[in-house]
Order: sequence, then structure tokens, then C-alpha cells
Amino acid sequence: MDKRRKNPRPAKERLADMRVLIVGGNNAACALPDLFQFLADGPKVREVSFVGHPFAQDLVRRSQLMVGRGGRVREWAMKRGQHHGPISHLVDIFITLFLLLFLRRRYDLYVSGSPHLVLLGLFLRSLGIVERTVSWTHDYHPKRFRNKVLNGLYLKLDEICATRSDYNWDVVPQIAEHRRRRGVRVSPERVLIVGDPLRAEQIDWLPFEEVPRASIINSGLVEAGYGFDLLLETLPQVIEKQPKTRVTVTTYQEFPQSLRRRIGELGLERHFDLLGYVADEDEYSQVLQRHRVGLALYEPRAGTHKRYSDSRAKPYLARAVAVIITRVSPIAAEIEREGAGIVIDYDKQQLADAILKLLSDDEFYKRCRENAINLAQQYRADKVFSSAFERMGIQL
Repeated sequence: MDKRRKNPRPAKERLADMRVLIVGGNNAACALPDLFQFLADGPKVREVSFVGHPFAQDLVRRSQLMVGRGGRVREWAMKRGQHHGPISHLVDIFITLFLLLFLRRRYDLYVSGSPHLVLLGLFLRSLGIVERTVSWTHDYHPKRFRNKVLNGLYLKLDEICATRSDYNWDVVPQIAEHRRRRGVRVSPERVLIVGDPLRAEQIDWLPFEEVPRASIINSGLVEAGYGFDLLLETLPQVIEKQPKTRVTVTTYQEFPQSLRRRIGELGLERHFDLLGYVADEDEYSQVLQRHRVGLALYEPRAGTHKRYSDSRAKPYLARAVAVIITRVSPIAAEIEREGAGIVIDYDKQQLADAILKLLSDDEFYKRCRENAINLAQQYRADKVFSSAFERMGIQL
């Protein structure tokens, strides 16, 4: 049952009159810092504050506070230790409350993407510190835990966040569809599809002539379910026809020693550049631009949350990197429709054929590259966020 009012209180007419508080992950791949930057850039809002915390897998571990007003941003940060499950979530909440005591503000809008911090927003609303709340769901996990009791508690928390927040921002429509199948009812006018955005400066690419021909990038997690094993199985077949093939790997965590050994056992060391985590955003962008093919090889496992999340394909598209993606993430249908890459099943031969097609067929690659740039433009932050606020009745 939808426990919140069916029609949220009318939003203030102008965003420029509002104070906005954003609380959640500060990982470079998280979209909340993009929302802060969008609002802090120029006089769009009276004031915007961002309280950011690290995710469990993040190598850069700090909490931070950024306050934007009048086009100027002030920032404070504190180091955080290793993640310790629920204890770290409680620390996130206590740090946020401490910073709010320091700020001494009331807010018109609260936006968060982490369930424990969405709950904090609901608590702050009950105290009158925030007026309206937005729950922005990026990764929806129908089967997050193997333990049925624990997974049931997680889904109940998701239900509370969805039904009691004033608005749900879902990155893909499949999230609301699955909630409805679970019996979670939310008024349609309170559910907006707000995908992960691309900032204008992220959409940047090298001329065709400067991109190495046999260059592949695999950016993101390399744990089970993310297709790295499939890549290792396929690469010898690709190298047989394209001996100069090189694969660059970036990831948010330490590259596993077990995979390093596996690469060595297969004799593929000279075909890999294991960069690990690239913290500097400009450097990361330059790394992406130097590659012809970007991989997003999600395994179609039962219960995979990638059916309900946005994809690492977007950063590839923004740098004119042709994408090879499996039929798991919803964005695969858009890539296939727009001709921005090749969509495959989770299959070794299909992967080999797709890689070789993009590495050897210049005309086909050029078409994919141009289509990737055009598709990336549709995900620009100014378009994504302006549309979301307008649908909420907030005038920019």
C-alpha cells in the first residue's frame, strides 16, 4: 500500500528559491555528485549541500561536505576507515546529523540514493528539517542476500523508502515494474525515470585517427557476474586474428590476485594493462578515449541486479567508444536500437565475433562511434535533471 499521500504537496514554483540537501555515495561512478554539480553551477538554486560517504568497495575512503551558493562551492572532508557493514552505515548517519547541526538549515528538498540515508531523510522530514524527500534508486537488488530473512528485511526497507518518500527517481522503468509485482503500490505521478547522467564535459573524444585500432577497455567491477572470465576465455581467439590486441582494465577495487594469476597462466600478460582505480576524472576520461571498444559483459544470472540498474556503458558512449554489451542491462536495447555498438548473448563466440568486427571493420566502427556520441547527448545532466524537476513541478 502507498503510505504516503497520493499527491505530494505542490513544489515551490522556482528552484532558485529552494535549499536542496543531497546525501549519499561520493563514488566517482555515483550520480549524486553530478546532481550537486548541476545545481551548484550558477544561480540555479538558493543553496545546495552535498554530504557524501564512501561505498563498501571504494578505495578512496572519506566523508565530505560540499556547500554551493551563488556559483561558489566550499568543501570539507574527513578520512574514513574500512567498511564494517551496518556499523559503517550508522557512522554515515551520525556524520550526516553532525554536519546538519553545523549547517543549521531547513531544506525544501532532500535527495538520497542509499536506503539507510533515505530513511534518514524520512526522519528529518518528520522533524520538519526537510520538506520533501526523493529516493533515487540506482541499483535495485531483488535478491541481494542469500539469507531469506535478511533479504526479506532488505526488500521491506526498499518498500518503506519507495512508499513513504515524496518522489521515487528510478534509473530504469523495470524497478517500478518489479515493485508492482511484489505488491508495492506507489502513485504513478510520484515515480520518475531519472537515469544516471553524463556531464557535458564528459562527452569528449579523440579523432578517429588517434584511437589505436586493437584497443579494448573493460571498466568496472571484475568480480563474478561481470564477464571478466568470459573475456579471458575469448581473448586467445581474438589475438589469433588480431595479434596486437590490448585490453585495459580499470576497476573501483583492488585487482584480484587470482585474476592476475589466471592471466599469467593463459600467457596473456603482454595483452593486458591493469590500471586498477583511476581516481583523477580527467585522467580516466583520457584513458577511455584511447580505446576503440568498451565491454559491459554482465552475466544473465537469476536475480542479477543489473536488470534493474544503469550501465557502465554510458561513460564509453560519452567518449565515442563502441560498446559490446550483453542483453541484461536495459540500456542494451537503446544501444542496439541506435547502432552505438553490438549487443550479444553471454556467449564466447558472439563476443569474439563482435570484438573482431569492431577492430577490423573501420566503416562499421565509425558508424557505431558516431551513433555513440549522439546517444550520449541524450543522457546529458542538464537534460536529465531539468526534465526531472519540471515533472516535479519545479521551474528552473
